[in-house]
Amino acid sequence: MIIISMKRRRFVMCMALASSIFTTTFASGLDYSGTIISTQAIIREDKFGNSKELDKLNIGSKVMIKEILDEWYLVELSNGKGEGWISSQEAIITDANYRENKIKKGEITGDGLRVRVGPSLNDNVITNVSSGHIVTIIGESAEWYEVILSNNVKGWVHSDYVKITHNLPTGRLVNDAIALKEYAGENEKNVDTLKISEMVYIKGYQDKWYNVITSSNKEGWVESKYVSVQNTNVNRSSSGRNAFEDIEAIATKYLGKKYVSGGNGPNGFDCSGFTSYILKTYYSDYLNAKGIKQLPRTATGQAGIGTTVNRGELEIGDLVFFDTSGKIGNDIGHVGIYIGNGRIIHASTSRRQIVIDSLSDRYYSTRYMKAIRL
Repeated sequence: MIIISMKRRRFVMCMALASSIFTTTFASGLDYSGTIISTQAIIREDKFGNSKELDKLNIGSKVMIKEILDEWYLVELSNGKGEGWISSQEAIITDANYRENKIKKGEITGDGLRVRVGPSLNDNVITNVSSGHIVTIIGESAEWYEVILSNNVKGWVHSDYVKITHNLPTGRLVNDAIALKEYAGENEKNVDTLKISEMVYIKGYQDKWYNVITSSNKEGWVESKYVSVQNTNVNRSSSGRNAFEDIEAIATKYLGKKYVSGGNGPNGFDCSGFTSYILKTYYSDYLNAKGIKQLPRTATGQAGIGTTVNRGELEIGDLVFFDTSGKIGNDIGHVGIYIGNGRIIHASTSRRQIVIDSLSDRYYSTRYMKAIRL
């Protein structure tokens, strides 16, 4: 018989508890069934956005999820001859045996919240996050949460400033006035009308329709073509254009931030201050690799770098410039970031905040000047 002292027993129990709290990996001993919800999910060799691609799966494909680690799922390859990792934003677990509370999601409710290296006010600050930022909660200690930010930075935030949300992939509406249906189908009853850039939680997929929960906790179905799945674990390689594929997920976290003349962020921006902040904060490695050591601060200056691209060839991450002087075609005075589907995100002077607009709107289509690719 092995006798463990009370002190030793308490130590063992504490270590076991710490292990259960601070890890996000679990081996179920049972494969979980899942469904791909992004247009094309990439299976990678390792849990990094720039890891080697092993396979690709189309939306609606069925997968077997064998392990969960942070924000990645270990799945079988489509040929059944190997395994790889996909972002948890690209698939939903449909197995009834899966318990959603194994990994928590949270929304930051305090603006400029300090992220620290440890669970104490005495620990050093790593960075700051804005209100509305969605984080993955991977650990708890007293009144603190250990979290993973959208840029994969880990740290600790105080639980008073985190609202627990649905542990589901998220997406944003890419069109305005989209019907939320009671069931999947065009002829089904309308439950609500959703606005452009509104965030939804994706809990199911069926025949080109997403089963979603809105931010106001209404549940229904939306056509998948109107939803952009927000995958923040994509490749950020400093040598490829796909470095900007996650820019919508990043930039839309600042929607509603106020317009401030000369503002450089993170709580207030003017147009070029916003583009500068996003690029320098999240894509500095890419800029350095391209030889852009100092990004110009003004819209006019930013229009003079990179490669000019035709309007019909815009790609996500391109900078788009406009003449807002009143003398159409003579002066660049405004800049925004192209985020796909004919949309830009920018600091609007007239509406005094960060917004999403369509390039087909008359105001922007008549004032369009040029676009550049970094």
